Amino acid sequence: MKKIYNKFLIVSTIALFIGGVYLYFSNNLNSRTIMPVAFGSSLASSTGVLPFTVTTSTQDKISSDISFLTILASLKVIKIDTSIFTDKSFNALLDNEVKLVSVAPGRINPFAPINKNSVVNTTIQVSKVVTDEPTQITGSTVILNGTINTVSGVTDTYFEYGVTTNLGTTTASVKQSLVGTFIKSVLGLNPGTNYFYKACANLDKVTYCGDVVSFTTN
Repeated sequence: MKKIYNKFLIVSTIALFIGGVYLYFSNNLNSRTIMPVAFGSSLASSTGVLPFTVTTSTQDKISSDISFLTILASLKVIKIDTSIFTDKSFNALLDNEVKLVSVAPGRINPFAPINKNSVVNTTIQVSKVVTDEPTQITGSTVILNGTINTVSGVTDTYFEYGVTTNLGTTTASVKQSLVGTFIKSVLGLNPGTNYFYKACANLDKVTYCGDVVSFTTN
């Protein structure tokens, strides 16, 4: 009886030991993170444990990525179906290309104010200098306006004005803006008098002037 009891005790002890070992390693594996591996290269650190916890959704993504990479690695030959080039629908396609026809160029300076002399058509050529309408006319003052339709070679800009179309009075040189416009305020005019003026500029040592424009003081 004593021998049977000893054998039972030994077997129970072994069973309890095996069960404890199993429970220990089972809990240890569940608490560890999953180490994703791509083509034999471990993403884990030297300790065998990743520095982050992998959730169930992350595990699914890793499995999908590994499956996709495995499929890509298994591809050896890629075949292209060229039957579309012999298809009737493809051969029935028409070439609807549009031929570009040369047209007259637009304004040289697209930022300049628009007036009758700044637009190109079949009869009017672009003026390098345009005389714009005067502004802020009073009984003795006026602001004269001009535009240069070019940005290079300008050495001087000014206005000529007078009580007749012969003009006769020249203003001092004025500075043009970044968009080619330039203005000059003129003082000492006679009230109720009709004046004429034009904008001028020296471009590459050649003088260009716009059309003569008239205005009447108040």
